[in-house]
Amino acid sequence: MHKECLHDIILHSHAIQLSDQILTLHHSVEQTENRLSHKLHLRDKLYYTISPVFPMCGLYIVGSSLNGFGNNKSDMDLCLMITNRDIDQRSDAVTVLSSIMRTLQTTDFVADQQLILAKVPILRIKFHPKISDVIVDLNANNSVAIRNTHLLCFYSSFDYRIRPLVAVVKEWAKRRGINDANRSSFTSYSLVLMVIHYLQCGADPPILPSLQVLYPKFFDSKADVRSLNISIPLRPPPNQIWPGFNANKALLGELLIGFLQYYAYSFNFDTDAISVRLGCKTGRALVARNNSPFNHLSQWHCICIEEPFTLSNTAHSIYDERIFSSIKQSFVTGYHELNVNRDLQSFLEQIFSMKEANDEINIDT
Repeated sequence: MHKECLHDIILHSHAIQLSDQILTLHHSVEQTENRLSHKLHLRDKLYYTISPVFPMCGLYIVGSSLNGFGNNKSDMDLCLMITNRDIDQRSDAVTVLSSIMRTLQTTDFVADQQLILAKVPILRIKFHPKISDVIVDLNANNSVAIRNTHLLCFYSSFDYRIRPLVAVVKEWAKRRGINDANRSSFTSYSLVLMVIHYLQCGADPPILPSLQVLYPKFFDSKADVRSLNISIPLRPPPNQIWPGFNANKALLGELLIGFLQYYAYSFNFDTDAISVRLGCKTGRALVARNNSPFNHLSQWHCICIEEPFTLSNTAHSIYDERIFSSIKQSFVTGYHELNVNRDLQSFLEQIFSMKEANDEINIDT
């Protein structure tokens, strides 16, 4: 047997082992049906309390709890829709959330509330321990959260490898200290978009299409959010209209290595921007000029990830050049570690810690 052939067999064997480790990790952290049912019960409990104050409202679960990428420890994001029109998040949304806060103060199941003033204000709700350990972040009329939850739900179910790949990337980023927007790094949403983009553009052949290109009416940014339903299947099915369906047979382990390699060496952060909406890389200058009331030139700093509906930058929190350099180095270090050892545990337990690096930067400043 030739040495090259033996080497390929060994690499394939290690890739199978790595893939099994990724699946095991995913199964250990993924949100269970019981956890989702519990969240649905909490949503209903809040809705029945809030609806007398806002009789025509809708209360929607958004984010990872419903989009297929949640873990069993994730809290719940809710969006209260009181009108189909946009409201001023700086004033009207605060008024709405303050009214809800007063209403919930009269209940016997809410233990604590905090109104957090941000670009999109949220009311953080904590329940009495006997009721639930789930923390709820409630926003008012931030309809894009409903739209992107709907979109990501269909991406997460497109191929069986997507959810485990996102789970391991999130876990790696968390351990490296680069999954925290409050520390000038990635939000979980940005990481999900990065994985989707890699599967659209970095994997060869592609594993994912652009669903917004393939189904423009189904994912119309102007569609009434009340009409969005994750239980309605895509018609016609993707395998009938997308030639690339199921063409890529890569193992999960190979895809994780490819993801790290793509952002370590192929993606040019200086010139490239991610557009899941278009299903391709595009120029930073182009996305910065997107015509949208949510988009501003000042958002586009170090890493450019286009939000599929608002066209703003989901990675706008990454603006510190030193942290940005450390993030890029994380991909390089992670790729070489995993490509050599092909072992998930050693990959996740690398000595280098972005969190420590960020702490040093914060101390310096």
